Amino acid sequence: MKWITLILACISFTVAANKAPKESDLTQFDLPFLIGDWYLINPNPEESQENFLAIKLTLDSGFNFQIDIQKKDYSVDHWEGLYNANEDTIVLGVNSDEPQVYQYSANHHMLNLNGVIFTKALSNSLAGKWTSEQMKGDEQVVQDGHKMDLILQPDFVFLFRVSNETGDEAVHRGVYYTEDDHLVLLYENGEHDAKYTLNRDTLTIEMDDGEMFAVLNRIH
Repeated sequence: MKWITLILACISFTVAANKAPKESDLTQFDLPFLIGDWYLINPNPEESQENFLAIKLTLDSGFNFQIDIQKKDYSVDHWEGLYNANEDTIVLGVNSDEPQVYQYSANHHMLNLNGVIFTKALSNSLAGKWTSEQMKGDEQVVQDGHKMDLILQPDFVFLFRVSNETGDEAVHRGVYYTEDDHLVLLYENGEHDAKYTLNRDTLTIEMDDGEMFAVLNRIH
C-alpha cells in the first residue's frame, strides 16, 4: 500500500487552488473515465497498519481533485488541488510543492492507482429502471407514440431503448458517467451529453438543441 502511505504522509497540508473551468460539453473531455467519485474502503481496519477507514478521491473535467481520508479515529484529512493526466500517468497536486505522480489504468467503474483499486460510486439515487411519461423533441429521434426505457446500473452500465406502438425499437447499450447535472451515455457508435434533474422518483433528461426532452418515472 505504498500509494496510501504516500498520500497519508503528504495530506497533512491543504493545497489552496484556483478551480479550473470544467468542460461545458463533457464529450470534449479526453479522459472521461477519470471523472467521478472514487472510493477505497479498508476491509480490515482493526488489523491493518494503514490509519484509514475510507478514502474518497474526486476528479472532475476541470482537472480539479479532492481527497478525503477518514481515519480510524473518524477524523477526516482533506487535500485538494489541480491534477494532470495522460493515458497512463496522473499527477496530483501539480500546483503544490510536492506533486505526486502515479501510474493508473481506468474503466467505467474501476481505477487502479499504483496497484491500489478504487471503485466509482454514484452520489445520488440515479441508478435504477426508468420509463418515459412524456417525450418530445426532434422528429428524427422522437415521434408520437414513442416510449423510452432507460436502465442505469450502479456499476455505470446502461441500456437505452426507444420503441413505438407497432413494436419497432432501437436499443443502445454502453457505459455512462456523471458530473454535476450532466449525464453522458457512451456506446459503440456514439455518445450523448444530456442534462438531468432528479426529484425522488422522477428523472428529467434534456439534450441540447431540442433533440430530446423526456420525463421518466422510476419503475419499482
